[in-house]
Parts: sequence; structure tokens; C-alpha cells
Amino acid sequence: MAALFRQTNRRLSALLPLFSSIALVLVSITPLGLPHLNGIAPLLAVMAVFYWSIFRADLMSMLDAFLIGLLLDLLGGGPPGLNAATLLLIHQLGVSQRRVFLGSSFLVNWTAFALVAGAVLPISWLVVSLLHWSLLPTAPVLAQFLLSLAIYPAVYWMFSRLERRLPRPEEPF
Repeated sequence: MAALFRQTNRRLSALLPLFSSIALVLVSITPLGLPHLNGIAPLLAVMAVFYWSIFRADLMSMLDAFLIGLLLDLLGGGPPGLNAATLLLIHQLGVSQRRVFLGSSFLVNWTAFALVAGAVLPISWLVVSLLHWSLLPTAPVLAQFLLSLAIYPAVYWMFSRLERRLPRPEEPF
């Protein structure tokens, strides 16, 4: 009975990257009620998929990234598929560059996130502008970028603490 409990506990803990990412999606769509920050939310889903794809690629699948993006698309009111496609690309980038990031410092990881966010935001801005047939203001995009950069260290710290509780990939379930 104890073995079954341990096995069940390990399998549930393996869902932590997915559940923590979904929690950040829910936080990111929650209105803050701040007058000058309406519509400006940090890229929490991007942070989650970026982190877990690098540090625990065994527990963050492409399907997980797609579902997180789809949830963000459905709840956030953006163009359907935009976040899902974006998070799939970020997942692939994280997995493909995993060896580079695993042995590097937090500063390298933060810089890489800045490059990813710096690419994601203008492309998303362009897609949404094209869908509206007019150029949207760029100040909110810049504010979102800076807010995301400022919050990333806290998210990284939180995820690194959660990651320590997860079963190692070489340990069988």
C-alpha cells in the first residue's frame, strides 16, 4: 500500500510543471484594477513554458505547451491559436537549447528570456495589429516587456524551488 501511495505521489508531482503553468495563466488574466496597467500583464505563461522546457523537458511536453497556450487564448480573449503557437515555438526553443542553458548562470537564462520576450511581443503586436487593420500603440508592449523582465527573477526562483521537489528524470516512477 505504501508503494502504491509513493508511486501515485510521484506521478502527481510530475504534473507540477503543467499545473504551475496553468496557475500562472490564471494569474495573468486576473484584472489588477490598476488604472494605468489595464491590459498590461507580464508574460507569465511564456516564463513558465520557457523555464520548464529547459529545466524539466521530461515533464513539459509539446502537448502541455499547446494546452497552456490554448487556455490563455480562450481565457485571455486574444486571437485563437496565437498563444498556443507561440508557446509551442518557445517549448521547442527551450528543448533544443537545453544543454546550453542547463550549465549556465541565472544571468544567461534571464538574458535568453529577454531575447525570447523581445521577439514574442513585437510579433504578437504585429499579428494583432494586422487583425485590427491598424497599428496598435507600442507603449503597452514596451511596458509589458519591462514588467516581464522585472518579474522573471521571482518566477525563476519560485520554479527552481518547486523543481527541487520533483522526482529526477532518471528515477523511474
